[in-house]
Amino acid sequence: MISAFKKKYIDPYFSPRVLSIGFFGFPYGMMFFLMVLTPQVWLKEIGVDKTNIGLFALVSFPYVFKFLWAPMVDVVKLPFLHRLGQRRSWLIFVHLCLIVGLIAMGFSDPRPDHLIPIGIIALVLSFLAATQDIIVDAYRIEILNKDQSIPGVSLLIFGYRLGSLTAKAGPLYLAHYFNWTVAYIVMALLVGIGIIATLFNPEPVHTNKKRTLSTTIIEPFYEIIRRSSFWPAMIAFVILYRLSDAMIHNMASTFYLEIGFSKTDIASVMNVFGVCATIVGGFLGAAVVKRFHIYKGLFFCGVFHALSNLMFVLLAYTGNDLPTFYLSVAVENITGGMSTAAFFVYLSRVCHLNSAATQFALLTSLWSLSTPLASLSGWIVDQLSGHWIAFFLLTVVAAVPGIVLIRLLPKYALGNEGAIDPVT
Repeated sequence: MISAFKKKYIDPYFSPRVLSIGFFGFPYGMMFFLMVLTPQVWLKEIGVDKTNIGLFALVSFPYVFKFLWAPMVDVVKLPFLHRLGQRRSWLIFVHLCLIVGLIAMGFSDPRPDHLIPIGIIALVLSFLAATQDIIVDAYRIEILNKDQSIPGVSLLIFGYRLGSLTAKAGPLYLAHYFNWTVAYIVMALLVGIGIIATLFNPEPVHTNKKRTLSTTIIEPFYEIIRRSSFWPAMIAFVILYRLSDAMIHNMASTFYLEIGFSKTDIASVMNVFGVCATIVGGFLGAAVVKRFHIYKGLFFCGVFHALSNLMFVLLAYTGNDLPTFYLSVAVENITGGMSTAAFFVYLSRVCHLNSAATQFALLTSLWSLSTPLASLSGWIVDQLSGHWIAFFLLTVVAAVPGIVLIRLLPKYALGNEGAIDPVT
């Protein structure tokens, strides 16, 4: 019995392919925080108002449209690097560009009346990070077989959370003891882990069939629609399932600073402790999906995470209270890790293997719509006269439509049950 349990639940996590996905997850998890959430702390520190801090999330808009250039990473060969293979050459190129962009961000010198330079750099970084998403997700789907798909998602989230821990806590500590320029230079160097991971991993095997505009762009999108008449429900679910979470994350740091916590408090509790809690949640979410299957897993994880927003109500009531801060972050991040894991597994299962890059990019673009929608969070708080409790109760309500739509998902056919074994 123990041997069978180990073979089914433990051994898949130690496959070299699965482990490699965790290393890709590290820089993958850094970028959103370095270009959106960490600058929000920087902007709050220099006196920018809540509405503009919230609107800074609009720099993530390239994520919404990344499906438009997703086919490019399938067909465009990069000079000098293409000998490494289509996926690996793009991985190295994008990570090099991200390193340069982050260093530029560190020298942007934002001021309340001079936010355009940091905004432009963040927008360019968003385009590059969205391209990174396309390539890493396609690589993961193509290189893992059916038995490795769920462990692969778990380790991707594990690496993602370690990367987000580094990107959320690291700059705050470095900015506190040094300055923001040093913080971003150090973060840029750490993105180089993605290059190292690429050099030590194989290129997936691709078919040599000729690609046209129709096969690379039109057919992958049309295949999602023609698969079932319930495709609008699936798309609405992808957009709405994480909306509540996006609203919380867009204003969390501003909220913590406003009720009296310092940058180092936020780095230690929200970022170090919180990310560890999220990693635990990611493995719990994968276990829930494996035990109850994808739809029940999405439901249970989604409900738990929506209710966890009530912990922010408690924190808003108690104010600058460190034990309550730890408790609220633990509950919110564990359930957040669970819902993220279930959501990633579902998105991976929707994609057809022959169109993995384009279809996953389309789905995650739809998911990314929640971030610009959540950019209004700062404005909402201002309209509520800074009444944080009312805002957090509103985020619980915002989670309901996505959870309700789960009931319709079984009517939409999945594209795969996990990748075939594409490499030897």
